[in-house]
Amino acid sequence: MKSTNVNTLLQIVALIILLIIGYLVFKSSSNWKVIEIELNNARQELRTSKDNVINAKAELENFKKEFEQMKAKKDFIIHQRDSLILHFQKKNAKDWEELQKIKDSIKAVNDKLARDRIILDGLFGVN
Repeated sequence: MKSTNVNTLLQIVALIILLIIGYLVFKSSSNWKVIEIELNNARQELRTSKDNVINAKAELENFKKEFEQMKAKKDFIIHQRDSLILHFQKKNAKDWEELQKIKDSIKAVNDKLARDRIILDGLFGVN
């Protein structure tokens, strides 16, 4: 009889240990699911961040192109202004030497204007 009680007690203890192990395994499985969900969320956030970085890079490239276009326009306008000033000076020149200097300046400014037109046409895709 003692042997039966000891066997029964051992079986009960073994059953309790198995229940505890089963509970820990189940709880561990639940933790793994939580970890897996968090990893999937992190992956999704990384994808979103990567897309945002790609979009920001594209916008920066567009801004850079717009900036180059604006700079070229500014240079073109400055050279047009210089050309107008020189033409005015040409009309008001007092002697031949001054007139020749002004003509040389006009030629240089007109060359810059032609070069700026080519640059602007290239930037705006006119060619």
